[in-house]
Amino acid sequence: MADDAAGAGQPEALDQDVMQSLLDITRRINAEVDPDAVLGTIVDSLVSLVAADRGFLMLRGDDGNLEFAIARDKKGEPLEEKKFRVSSGVVDEVAESGETRLIDDAAASDAYNARMSIVSLSLRTILCVPLKTSHGVIGVIYVDSNAITRRFTENDVPLIEAFAAQAAATVDRVRLQQAERERDRMAAQLSVASDIQKTFLPSTFPPKEGVRGAVASVAALEVGGDFYDVLSLPGGRVGFLVGDVSGKGVPGALFGARLMSDVRYQALYRDDVAETLSHVNDIVAERATRGMFVTMFYGVLDPASGELEYGNAGHLAPLIRAPDGSLTEWLEPAGVPLGILPGTRYEAGRRSLAPGETLVVLSDGPADAVGAGGERFGDDRVHATLKASSGEPDALVSGLLQAVAEFTGNRPQADDQTLLAIALA
Repeated sequence: MADDAAGAGQPEALDQDVMQSLLDITRRINAEVDPDAVLGTIVDSLVSLVAADRGFLMLRGDDGNLEFAIARDKKGEPLEEKKFRVSSGVVDEVAESGETRLIDDAAASDAYNARMSIVSLSLRTILCVPLKTSHGVIGVIYVDSNAITRRFTENDVPLIEAFAAQAAATVDRVRLQQAERERDRMAAQLSVASDIQKTFLPSTFPPKEGVRGAVASVAALEVGGDFYDVLSLPGGRVGFLVGDVSGKGVPGALFGARLMSDVRYQALYRDDVAETLSHVNDIVAERATRGMFVTMFYGVLDPASGELEYGNAGHLAPLIRAPDGSLTEWLEPAGVPLGILPGTRYEAGRRSLAPGETLVVLSDGPADAVGAGGERFGDDRVHATLKASSGEPDALVSGLLQAVAEFTGNRPQADDQTLLAIALA
């Protein structure tokens, strides 16, 4: 579509020389792989091809709005966005309609004479073309000239539209390649992060005199926000913990790794469950950003006596599986998650773990796992699976993970699944 075109009749077809120039430019554009170089080549080529004074390119951002990409003059010199004044009305109309706009004499145009952005620029001629792909309009390219000797006409439209089609395809290709490279880079980094996380999360329950145990964790992403640990404490006691950071992925994993180090230090230095949780809470509250917090269960078992001291900072209540398969929840004591209220003092509970009983500590991942039709695995299935197990720590952990996997059909899950089971030897 054109306004105030200087010339009548149908636009002329592209002649052989122009086609050859267009092909040469297309080859030059397609040879570029760097996104910035591609955009610069596109604008420079179009300015040269239509003998314009200036060229300007805008692309749609992730939010769908047009964003400044690049502007050049006829000498190939860059023009700063704040100094490159164009008619935003023309640009917006082309982006919205997906149709080319030709304004032969902008200052005199009846359609645009009210647009002070055009009048004040004293522009004589404008061509604005959409960059269209199968995804829609991905941007706009704009050239103008105020030289009396160069006025765009309808005959320029086929050329600039043919150029814009090639430019749009190239921009789309480079964007896809850039996105693929970024995905590959992120995948490589996540793979390394996953390997690193495995070095500080014990792959199996470490051998401890007087106890039997099992532990496993299945991350929803390459790396998870769940963490767990088993500690050797003075007097032959065994410390163990399961935690869940509110953030997932790499941020959650990094936060959890740092927190594990804090817990180890505080556990050895304080040698008291309540004091350990209270001081770790203050550390998390001081360090947490963007509203991150942590739920955690921490217990200390004396294998010689079966006495267990434990504290719960907003985590799921642990389960005791008796030899007959019955389950009991230890609901008390319970405190708020770590990092929410600085200065919170946590309480410790004390119970005995009898021979044949197994303590099971879970994150909320198994119960929240989703199967066909969006149905949750749920607490009832968790409890039924644990009751049906042999009661050995290894069997409880592996059996529950297998049941969840069969229920979900190994569909991608939104939350990490972590299980720890411990019993007297």
